[in-house]
Amino acid sequence: MLSDPEVSRYLPRGPFASADVPAISRRVIDHFISHWQRHPFGTWAVVDQASGLFVGQAGLNRLQEAPEVEVLYALAKPWWGRGLASEAARAAVGFGFDEAGLERIVGLTLPGNVASERVLANAGLHYEKDATFFGMRVRYFVLDRAARVRDSH
Repeated sequence: MLSDPEVSRYLPRGPFASADVPAISRRVIDHFISHWQRHPFGTWAVVDQASGLFVGQAGLNRLQEAPEVEVLYALAKPWWGRGLASEAARAAVGFGFDEAGLERIVGLTLPGNVASERVLANAGLHYEKDATFFGMRVRYFVLDRAARVRDSH
């Protein structure tokens, strides 16, 4: 998935050179594992139920640059446009509030990534501001527990 420049162009420091993808993949997996060891939430593999194929990742990640938890998702290109990213983001947000007890979840997109902004909106997040994360300008979306409860009524 990370070797596809169309997928990785919206990821921090992407797109990636093919030769770098194995090392980057190992670092990402190691980060996800250690994150689960430190926090009651993290990132899951997204697997197609019918075939058992790995199609992407989704979940929650504590940002190193701010005291925030982000919802994240990335799917292999053949799985785009099926609503899977929105479904995964909604599941991660629900888990964050209902199981992990989070008070606030943020989402970050690169400017121009309209599809990702749509995923965040479908998960209940709303645009708040432009910001800098991972050394990049991003659009910053947010959902807090109170707004989630208010919006569900």
